[in-house]
Amino acid sequence: MSINLFAFVVVLGVLIFFHELGHFLVAKLFGVGVEKFSLGFGPRLVGKKIGITDYRISAIPLGGFVKMVGEEPDADIDPADIPISFTHKHVFKRILIVAAGPVFNLLLAIAIFFCFYLISGIKDVTPVVRTIETGGPAHKAGLKKNDLIVSIDNVRVDSWYDILKAVKRSKERPLSLGVRRGDSIFTAEVSPKLSVGKDIFGDELEYYTLGISGFPKLEAIVGEVSEGFPAHKAGLKKGDKIVAINGKKVDSWNGMRKAITACEGHALKITVLRRDIRFDVEITPTLKNAIGETEDRFQIGISTAGVKIPDEDKFVKRLNPFTAFRESIAHTYTITKLTLIIVGKLIQGKVSPKTLGGPIMIAQMAGQQAREGVTNLAFFIALISINLSILNFLPIPVLDGGHLLFFAIEAVIGRPVNIRVREIAQQAGIFALILLMIYVFYNDIARIILK
Repeated sequence: MSINLFAFVVVLGVLIFFHELGHFLVAKLFGVGVEKFSLGFGPRLVGKKIGITDYRISAIPLGGFVKMVGEEPDADIDPADIPISFTHKHVFKRILIVAAGPVFNLLLAIAIFFCFYLISGIKDVTPVVRTIETGGPAHKAGLKKNDLIVSIDNVRVDSWYDILKAVKRSKERPLSLGVRRGDSIFTAEVSPKLSVGKDIFGDELEYYTLGISGFPKLEAIVGEVSEGFPAHKAGLKKGDKIVAINGKKVDSWNGMRKAITACEGHALKITVLRRDIRFDVEITPTLKNAIGETEDRFQIGISTAGVKIPDEDKFVKRLNPFTAFRESIAHTYTITKLTLIIVGKLIQGKVSPKTLGGPIMIAQMAGQQAREGVTNLAFFIALISINLSILNFLPIPVLDGGHLLFFAIEAVIGRPVNIRVREIAQQAGIFALILLMIYVFYNDIARIILK
């Protein structure tokens, strides 16, 4: 519990500091006076006043704020303070000041990812073909299992990272692969094929592939079992190996998944191997996925245990600063995109709101990541920072996005939005946020009780 609380304070403190720092720095850049820079709300605990700014830590650690001179449109301002008044700055400057908070949260995520990529590189595998799709592009071109890919279009290949990047860039353009087999090296021309899969939301996903992988075949071994799903109700456990479905042998995770998908919701007799003990269970797959969304693929609620990579295949791809920076931006973009998709599906009702979590869940997850190490905790901070940025960009009054909406309207119509309208909107926004906080607290408590 103490680790959870400590990790929660660290995570929240870092996120709030960078968010408010964004507002503060851009406000100072445009000559706006800052009266308070506070980590936390409520009564002042400690702090120091430098110039006109009171830098403080306040009692309630669930947020923070930067109070600027003339921040409220109807505030009485000393004529001498008009040059440093927020309200008296051009609307586009005010937009930049408000947007700086969530933007700095995105920059924090990029910075964390950049440091990780630059220092640790990317954990990958050597470019050895460990699995090959029968009839796939590489198989047709003559490649075999255990071939080593040494180059693509005469550019050296160090790991599968290089292969995947080359395939993604080429799309369907033929690639010239330099292949080492035993003591000989030969060239094979392979044209990537366009394949269609599904992402974690069940939506169709197009990607290009050579039909080969650097990972061993994924066995049908259970990693995690989702509570409440058919597999959990049937008693499946982590480490169980599924060896047959309806009497038909299962030789891989993909083979198992295809058999479950093809069942059309009918009950399946699944043969399980657990510590040399073989037994059968009956499981009826469901159309609900792990985030409560209905999709068109049946599943039983288990995840893979992953593959065991031989030590000789493990490889660390070192990145130069430019590549590390590019990868950090790409990683931040990917997480941002996924988060926005989830928000959209929540609004559409396609994702259950029960997946939402609040401070209690964040504290539990932060504590878990802290136990795993500083790197895991830093990645968690980056993830939450992206989520905080997106939340603040939503056009909800009292949030940064609400202020940006009002300023955008002002920029279009040439005058500020009526103060009374803003007050009513902010009251509605506060009410909506209170309801949201009550709901996520309820979700957090329900998870603890039902665990």
